[in-house]
Amino acid sequence: MEEIDFELIDRGKARGTDYIRVNALGEDGGVRSTGRFLFTSAQFASKRVRVMLAASIATPVEFRRGGNVRRMFDLMHSKAADEGCALCLLHPFSFGYYRKFGYERVADHLIARFPTRLIDFADRRCGFVPYLPEMLPEMISVYDAFSKGRNLLLERSTDDFYVSEKYKYRTYLHRTDGVADAYVVFTTENRIDVNHPVDGVLTVREFAFTTPAAAREIFSFLRMFEGEFDTVEFSNCAPAPEIDLLIRHYTHTSYRVLPDIAAKVLNAQILLSSQDYPKKEGAFTLKVESPLPTVGGTWKVEYGGGDCRVSRSPEGPDLELTEPALARLILGCDGVDARIASCMDGVKVNDPDTDFFAAFPKRPCGVFEHF
Repeated sequence: MEEIDFELIDRGKARGTDYIRVNALGEDGGVRSTGRFLFTSAQFASKRVRVMLAASIATPVEFRRGGNVRRMFDLMHSKAADEGCALCLLHPFSFGYYRKFGYERVADHLIARFPTRLIDFADRRCGFVPYLPEMLPEMISVYDAFSKGRNLLLERSTDDFYVSEKYKYRTYLHRTDGVADAYVVFTTENRIDVNHPVDGVLTVREFAFTTPAAAREIFSFLRMFEGEFDTVEFSNCAPAPEIDLLIRHYTHTSYRVLPDIAAKVLNAQILLSSQDYPKKEGAFTLKVESPLPTVGGTWKVEYGGGDCRVSRSPEGPDLELTEPALARLILGCDGVDARIASCMDGVKVNDPDTDFFAAFPKRPCGVFEHF
């Protein structure tokens, strides 16, 4: 196997997020693989944890199957773990390919599309105002409140997500009694036929809300466009199942589910310590198969009263997990019990009565942006 060296191309910030670009170089100095790695934080239960995002991973076809990407990931996984990152996330072109590196599918992209005329359950009301730059702190406060309990939503610090000349974003903010509690970011398209707009689609690119009433206000706002746009599409409502519950006219709604995000655990102790555990006392042990010292081995968790204690353990484990299985279970994207988990690849349940599954219930998982 060819000797590989690594070259730091540059580092900087994008959308307020630190990043570095890396080249894997062959013995002749030629580029074998490239990657871009971003460092930010993501929501995990009620807390945020440090994460690395892997993006723009590429290898020219003549250098594929040479182990270059694996060595790049080994380097960056180790670096990220040393810097306190608990997870690495990516949008995989192939889940099977990245599963070899310890990644597993943890979030989908759910697209919902329905006729505007069927928002008949909401009153027509426009309590929203167009976004202005000075509203950014309010937008972020709504987003942060919305993020609690929804795994993976990434940290925000700039308004690049709400303002885009390229994509012609239209962004509106809602306040109740002077306090921001919802926003919606959307784009529109239609065609003109004999001076009339037809086939119009309003696409909700992103949204957030802090209360059930604020979520309903989003639909009241969208209904204001009835007659102007025939169709409303939520480009991703996976982070908020509430949206689907409010739609109601399911037989007239079309859905597309696209597998979206894969994750790899880089620091098991951080994630195990950051979970919101039940008040009722419980305990479990996990044995994780991983070459990363911050992940592999047997972990014992004892919790109760809102606190937890995480330690290494010599005890026999309740569960034995591979890296991909650990990522999927610990993020709660499925909400499985011991019986269902036993059917998953990389899972061995030694104690069907383990408290693990009560401690890691199903949570909405997903992100709005691409990275």
